[in-house]
Amino acid sequence: MKNRHMQQFVIDYLCGNVLEDDTIIDATAGNGNDTLLLARLASFVFGFDIQKEALDNTKSLLEESGIDNFKLILDSHENILNYVSSFKGVVFNLGYLPKGDKKITTKSSTTVKTLKNLTAQMKKDNFIIMTCYRGHEEGLIEANEVLDFVKSLDDSFTILKYEHINRQTTPFVLVIEKTK
Repeated sequence: MKNRHMQQFVIDYLCGNVLEDDTIIDATAGNGNDTLLLARLASFVFGFDIQKEALDNTKSLLEESGIDNFKLILDSHENILNYVSSFKGVVFNLGYLPKGDKKITTKSSTTVKTLKNLTAQMKKDNFIIMTCYRGHEEGLIEANEVLDFVKSLDDSFTILKYEHINRQTTPFVLVIEKTK
C-alpha cells in the first residue's frame, strides 16, 4: 500500500497533463508500465533504458496491448537530447529495474546532468515528473542530489514534492513545470 499513493498521484498527473497530440519521453522505461500509459495518452512516446532486458519487457507489453506509437532506445537518459528535440513532458522512475539486477541503478551524476540539460530546453507548459526512491544507498544519494538541483532552479519553474512526511525511506515524487 505504501507506494500506491505515489503511483496514483503520477497517473492522475499524467492523465491531466498529457494531451493526445503531445510527444512524451519515458526516461527510464523499466518494465513498460509508464510507457504504456503514456502511449495511450500521447501521440508518440520515446522510451529510454540502459538495459536491453528492460526494453524487451517494454516492447512486449506495448505490442501485446496493440500499441505502435513508440520508439525504444537503448541508451542512457543523459543522451535524450541526442534523439529528441521537442517534447511536452518527461517521466522518470529512478532506481533499479523491478525484478531485475538491483546492482544496476540510476546514478545521481547522470540524473542531475540530464535534469540540467532538460530544464535548459524546456518551454512554457513542459513538465518533468520524477519518482525518487530512497530505500537503497544509491537511491538516497540520488534523491538528495536531485533535490539540491531542483532547489537551484529559478522562478520560471514551479516545483512540487509529493511525499509521506512521516517515512524517510519511502519514495517521493517531484513535478517540475516550466511556468514562464
